Amino acid sequence: CGGITDSPGTVNSVETISLARFAVEEHNKEHNGLLEFVRVVNEKRQVVAGMNHYLTIEATDAGKKKLFEAKVYVRPWEHFKKVSEFKEVKSTEVQEFKHIADS
Repeated sequence: CGGITDSPGTVNSVETISLARFAVEEHNKEHNGLLEFVRVVNEKRQVVAGMNHYLTIEATDAGKKKLFEAKVYVRPWEHFKKVSEFKEVKSTEVQEFKHIADS
C-alpha cells in the first residue's frame, strides 16, 4: 500500500466530481443535512486494497459556502464505495488553505 499523493488535474474529472457528490449526499442522509455540492477544491489519493480519495469539497450550507474534507474508499472491481470521513474545515484551517492555494 502506498502513501498519500497529490492528484493534480483530477479535481474536475467525472470520477472525482461523482465521488464528491456521493460524499455530500451520504453526509446529508446521515445527518439530515442540506449541503449542496459546489466543487472539488483538491484531491489526494492513496492506493490501498482499493483506493482512498481524500477530497476537499466546497459546498453551501443554507446559502453559506463552506469547505469540507471527505475520505472516500473505493473498490471499483466490487462496485463498492464508502465515505469513511466527512468533516467541516474550520475557518482557521480555511485561511491557511487559501494562503497555500494562492501561493
